[in-house]
Amino acid sequence: MTRSAEYKPKLAIYSFLVVFSTTFLLYAGSFTTSIGAGMVFPDWPLSNGSLNPEGWLGNRAMLAEHSHRLLGATIGLLTLSLAIWIWFKDNRKWMRKLAILSLMAVIVQGLLGGLRVLFNSLQFAMIHGCMAQVFLCMLVSMAAGQSAWWHNRLIPAGKTDGNAIAIRTFGLILCGLIFVQLVVGAIMRHSGAGLAIPTFPLTPEGGLLPTVWNFRVSIHFMHRAMALVIFLAYLFWAYRIARAGGVGKRIKSLGGIGVVLLLAQVSLGASVIWTYRSPIPTSVHVIVGAFLFATTWLISFFLYKPEFQPSPVPTISEKEAIDIAEVSHGNSHP
Repeated sequence: MTRSAEYKPKLAIYSFLVVFSTTFLLYAGSFTTSIGAGMVFPDWPLSNGSLNPEGWLGNRAMLAEHSHRLLGATIGLLTLSLAIWIWFKDNRKWMRKLAILSLMAVIVQGLLGGLRVLFNSLQFAMIHGCMAQVFLCMLVSMAAGQSAWWHNRLIPAGKTDGNAIAIRTFGLILCGLIFVQLVVGAIMRHSGAGLAIPTFPLTPEGGLLPTVWNFRVSIHFMHRAMALVIFLAYLFWAYRIARAGGVGKRIKSLGGIGVVLLLAQVSLGASVIWTYRSPIPTSVHVIVGAFLFATTWLISFFLYKPEFQPSPVPTISEKEAIDIAEVSHGNSHP
């Protein structure tokens, strides 16, 4: 097989399909946690000692957890095949390294899921949930790098105005904030603090701050406070993207998608409280949070493309500098 950096439509489509398939795995994992079914099978990697445990299709908890395990194995195989395809067909070193890292990540993710069961550990469950978000961004990066958007210019030559670097930097900061929010959300979910403040937007006493504080109330309030910070910061970032002249229409469209996801996420967060943590809105809230994280990362990732980098300042040689100095002093020679 020959390697090249050229656009490969089939590989691009397959990369996208792996990302798309992974969203079902994320939802399955979120739903399993939402209904408290993470320990319905006390063994791993089998379920009640079988690949096809008796009665799992007729029991909601067993169906959720076993489906999650089957989807996890499927995504593992899809990631393996994608990594092999990229390794043998793509000659970009960073892309091949990313493929290997993604394969390692999905293996570690599977082991974390198993350790969560074998040790009945909420700590492993939280790490498993947060690692899933990072894994999604790795897959999104591979899909972006294989896409036509990556292989073609997103802006005409000479249109970079310096805004792209600042927007990318702010986007990376937002990624960090969103990831911290995901960690806080995971701690809140697994510590049973999802309804520690059971009303929204105000507390039961009608104020902004709780009157009684403990760990669960504190972690819940932190999740709300960070949501407000991220909401305002994201709107500012999206405004910068919309007003920037040197990022191109496609980046601006991704910024618009990010705002839609942001508004949906806030609405879903409120619905989680209003429905007393109903499994479906709670699970969708987790998924939209993952999409928001991935979209923010995707925008920042695209802004690493060469056309968005500032043009190097031309330099002059020592001899040219001497000639210029002589001319400026009227000492030029024919």
